[in-house]
Amino acid sequence: MWMKKLLLLCVLGLMTMQVQAADLKRASFDNGVQLIVEEDHSAPVAMVQIWLKVGGRDELPGKTGLAHVFEHMMFKGSKKLEAGEYSKIISAMGGSDNAFTSTDYTAYFETVPSAEVERVLKMEAERFANLKLRDKDFQSEIKVIMEERRMRTEDNANSRMFEELSAASLRLHPYRNPVIGWMQDLEALTIEDVKAFYKKHYVPANVTVVVVGDVDFKQVKKTVSKTFAKMKSRKVEPRFNPVEPEPLGAKRVEVNASAQLPLVAFTLPVPSWIPHENDKDVAAIALATEILAGGKSAVLNQVLVNEKRVAISAGAGYDPFTMGLDLWYAYGSTGIGQDVDKFEQAFWALMDKMGKALPNERKFKAAKRRMIANAVFAQDSLYLRAKHIGMLETVGIGADEKDRWLDLIREVTPEQVRDAIQTWFKPNRATTGVLLPKAVES
Repeated sequence: MWMKKLLLLCVLGLMTMQVQAADLKRASFDNGVQLIVEEDHSAPVAMVQIWLKVGGRDELPGKTGLAHVFEHMMFKGSKKLEAGEYSKIISAMGGSDNAFTSTDYTAYFETVPSAEVERVLKMEAERFANLKLRDKDFQSEIKVIMEERRMRTEDNANSRMFEELSAASLRLHPYRNPVIGWMQDLEALTIEDVKAFYKKHYVPANVTVVVVGDVDFKQVKKTVSKTFAKMKSRKVEPRFNPVEPEPLGAKRVEVNASAQLPLVAFTLPVPSWIPHENDKDVAAIALATEILAGGKSAVLNQVLVNEKRVAISAGAGYDPFTMGLDLWYAYGSTGIGQDVDKFEQAFWALMDKMGKALPNERKFKAAKRRMIANAVFAQDSLYLRAKHIGMLETVGIGADEKDRWLDLIREVTPEQVRDAIQTWFKPNRATTGVLLPKAVES
């Protein structure tokens, strides 16, 4: 028992401290490449991440999925590296590598011994500038991606419903399209589409190099100046970022698919963080979401699952670190004998109630502590630290704002949480998606 009390005191102590990592060190190069370094000499390890200002939002109609396709092609060989050789070299030095694509960005990352950072950056720059982009590689990889889509989306009823829900929720914004792409688009893509995408988006001005770990900024800057900074400067077009019209009324999507249980979900367009413009509003939405769906005392779970018994699970999510808006979502999985309509009614009754009254003081304070504690514990991960830096920088928020976010969370008042729910979480702004299970065909 005494050990649990000691651990609790340690955690509470961490929550009260300022989450302040080492200062970020920056460099900008003539061709547009950006470098951000956070030195941490606690262990001889470094995280290298190459961030591109290109994601699903940058694709043309009929060409969805290209950003993700290209992520795969980056591992298919370059002028000096054979297919798969890059990852084998990283593994041989005791490191690991991978990549990911989202709506707003693509990133390639490696965890390596700090003594190998220079070599890794040289290899990253080489494959960035000199990809082979062979049709035979594309033809094999596009089949892998289509199978990935089948497994993750088309054969997963919940994923299929959320995909249909996102598409119906937005009229103009490219977040309505899946990052992996629509199947009919994947089937029509060619190697020429891939080459055109490469030429347009994989340019120096779209690159941010992020390094966190046991490195010297001056040495990393010198390496980048000899690699990425030597690439020829090319013009970058402004990114497509339309203003999504305010919803004119409620919308609804019903998906009939083979599933065990019904699922109900709601999406509502809400603002993402624009520093010094909507600080209080966005921080209040984030804290409201944590109160609703975070931790064991989450309101959605307590009220809709435990008290009202209109669902067997419930949750919500919000990402304030996007470009312009986010699709805030909430969901409930209803069990056998539970009425979908009753869940919807109970959910909106709860939102109406929370939009008129201040949040429970205990839950309000607990939600703040969780958000701060999660940020503190994330400092133990070089990957998460570098990812947060790269993400903020790439979406236009700015990596220098990273420590101020928690200050905003600390400053949120109960009144602001109530007002955020009242302003944004309204049924006439929502798109509702309902997954209706159908019998599996024999």
